[in-house]
Amino acid sequence: MIPADSRPRRAPPSWLLVAGVVLVALNLRPAIAGFGPLLPQIQAQLHLSAATAGLLTTIPLLCWGVLALTAPLLTRRWSSEAVILAMVAVLGVGALLRAGPTLGVMLLGTVLVGAGIAVVNVLLPSLVRREFPAQVGVMLGVYTLAVVGGATLASAVAVPLQVAGGSWQASLATWSGLALLGAVAWLPAVRGRPHRSVGTVPVWRELFRNPHAWPVTLFMGTQSLVFFTWLAWLPRVWHDQGLSAGVAGGLLSLGNVVQLPFALFMPILAGRFGVWPLIVMSVILDVVGLLGLLLVPAHPLVWTLLLGAGCGSTFPLALYLMAVRADTPAQAPQLSALAQGVGYSLAALGPVAFGALHDRTGGWSAPLWFLIVDTGLVLVTGYWACRPARGTA
Repeated sequence: MIPADSRPRRAPPSWLLVAGVVLVALNLRPAIAGFGPLLPQIQAQLHLSAATAGLLTTIPLLCWGVLALTAPLLTRRWSSEAVILAMVAVLGVGALLRAGPTLGVMLLGTVLVGAGIAVVNVLLPSLVRREFPAQVGVMLGVYTLAVVGGATLASAVAVPLQVAGGSWQASLATWSGLALLGAVAWLPAVRGRPHRSVGTVPVWRELFRNPHAWPVTLFMGTQSLVFFTWLAWLPRVWHDQGLSAGVAGGLLSLGNVVQLPFALFMPILAGRFGVWPLIVMSVILDVVGLLGLLLVPAHPLVWTLLLGAGCGSTFPLALYLMAVRADTPAQAPQLSALAQGVGYSLAALGPVAFGALHDRTGGWSAPLWFLIVDTGLVLVTGYWACRPARGTA
């Protein structure tokens, strides 16, 4: 007699799996992107310094860095599908607590949000590569589009939700409902698919023999530092330049909207034309946008659109490199865990350093120069990640 939990089960239709991927991916940024437009009100009500406010944005990145490395370990005991479902539930609880009445409750909710996203960040792209090997570029584009779309939605509606709900807490708590929707959409993947892991722990030994592992990791870290720093702080920069919270949130939303086509098409273009030329284009867009904010701040819309296009390109290119630089499908979650674990730990320094530089100098010039320098590092690490391994063509 075959044990109940080892009997083969009928997989759900592929369209149902795609819908689950999209709705889960939509949850991976709103709790973060919906925070920046509310930052002036949160700082004022809780009497937070710029560095402390930056910590509330940095904690999720630290969680992504530390806990990303645990994701492959969890799949030794449970299927990746079941782990993803559990982490979406953790994310939903965290979103509720992040709207708590005190800084301590907010910190607990922020840790849970970061923990839930950290594991899904690693397992979901790896599952995409496993389930759609012939369409990996297209599906990574769809996944990235959903991630960026969630950030776009959150930054656009954060302030209107605050107005409608009467508080910034109501705005932040909204994302628990989106997490519930994502969990429901993912249930068919858990119930209808065999319990199998996307990788095994022994592959770690082979990973460190992969010459692309550390270059891809550093590229992931430097590009993430640029993105999450401006995502957290640009609304505050604009607010200090005289723009209202609503206008600043609208600008941030436009910066996310412009990322959408780049998120979808960059993995596809990378497969056809190579990654390096696209990285060069992306870095140029980022540098021009940051220099514009620094030198010609009277035109924030133009510079925000350029930044959105640049960062909207580097993130999907980082995901693409994680997928194609893995030696085998089984190595993909380990490479993803390493790149996101170390990369997001590096990125976590950005918002805090940006806020601390502002506290020290009283202005925004030094923080913006800090981001320009890091954008140069994106170019260097991107070149390293794109080089062929020694002995290959």
